[in-house]
Amino acid sequence: MRVRAVLLVMMAGAALLLGACDSGGEEPATPAESSETSATSEAASSSEAATSTAVSTTTSLAPVTKVFDAEAMQASVQQILTQSYRVEGVERVTCPPDQPVEVGLTFDCTAVIAGEPKRVQITVKSEDDEYEVGYPR
Repeated sequence: MRVRAVLLVMMAGAALLLGACDSGGEEPATPAESSETSATSEAASSSEAATSTAVSTTTSLAPVTKVFDAEAMQASVQQILTQSYRVEGVERVTCPPDQPVEVGLTFDCTAVIAGEPKRVQITVKSEDDEYEVGYPR
């Protein structure tokens, strides 16, 4: 009985390994029908399903572009305008979403000051999310 259990486990392991391998375009061999091999076939089928799921959910190894958090930047720019530059009447600031953190990149936020939209240039200074806030124009 113990030898039979060991053989069954070995057959199941072999079926799992074979199920995970590419058949190279050939049709898979059909095992002979018996109660022992049908359990092995079911294990192989569930292994193939798990393998295909894992393959379909893998991602590319391309580097992910780091981007600024637009909401945090808007709050920070508004604070710099009012506290550091002492600009009065800053109503709100809007910055474009998904701006990459790339040294030297410049883009504009818009500050509404006393009802007038003004352009505020942002210059990325480091890859550590540091940027320079220009004076509103």
